[in-house]
Amino acid sequence: MNHRTTFEAAPKQSISQHAIRDVDELSIKLLLGEADLYLSVKEIDQLLLNKEISLPSPGKRVELYIEDKQLFIERSDFGLVSQLNELHQGRYTSTTWKIVSDITAIVFIFIAVTGVWLSLRDTKKRRNYLLFLSLSLTVFILLME
Repeated sequence: MNHRTTFEAAPKQSISQHAIRDVDELSIKLLLGEADLYLSVKEIDQLLLNKEISLPSPGKRVELYIEDKQLFIERSDFGLVSQLNELHQGRYTSTTWKIVSDITAIVFIFIAVTGVWLSLRDTKKRRNYLLFLSLSLTVFILLME
């Protein structure tokens, strides 16, 4: 995930244009329903007020904007790798999920540190463990570039 340019492909994009008789909430809801998009009341209000709204989600974006009694819907799909990367980074997730993720990371770190400590207590195999730890650290540093 550190070398995103290696995995990224060109996003798939599509733009659709819809004529609007009246720029009001009901007209927008009907058009969005036909386009298989559903917005909350707050999002529709923001679209009507600002004449544009962006709806990001992992790996995908939907941009809506109104110009000259036309509703434009621009969809972008950045692919699976982008979706996994954004989920890995914790974008578009709730606070509860971020807390669970952080607690899980702390538990994994604790398991790793105690495993190293227990391994180094074994005096018979300590030399092999130190060699393995050194090799692991070297590979880790080389892969971080």
